[in-house]
Amino acid sequence: MADRIEPVRRSFSIAGATPADVYAVVIDFPAYPRLFPEFKATRVLATEGNRVSVEFRANVVIPVRYVLDIVCDPAALAVDWVYVEGEVVTASTGGWRFAAEGDGAKIDYFVSLEVKAPLPAFVLRKVTDALVAASLPAMFASIGREVAARAGRRST
Repeated sequence: MADRIEPVRRSFSIAGATPADVYAVVIDFPAYPRLFPEFKATRVLATEGNRVSVEFRANVVIPVRYVLDIVCDPAALAVDWVYVEGEVVTASTGGWRFAAEGDGAKIDYFVSLEVKAPLPAFVLRKVTDALVAASLPAMFASIGREVAARAGRRST
């Protein structure tokens, strides 16, 4: 049984950060297991120009593995991805946009996700909700902490 999540869009602001600082954290895929507790491992499979293929392993109710083809555009401060393969996650598209806002940076995040697993519908809904909507506040908070930590390291 496949469960498609309605596209999710969220925005978040980080005071005192530049859009480029936030972009640098988001494209640091090897750091994801340290930044986000649900990610157990990430592996960059290939890099060609601004295109990166990354394997993600997460544990959200059940273990999840998927590969995304990610286009990182530092000039536009944009990141876009499409699903390549995986288990449990069967489709995903999404992206990030970063812009200046007041004394900080605004993050626009959007994702569409499809999940298929041999689970009852209510458990599958919990998995999909955890993968997307429920994890977003913690994800944005982790990004904010990492941006601040990196800025602190630069200034010392």
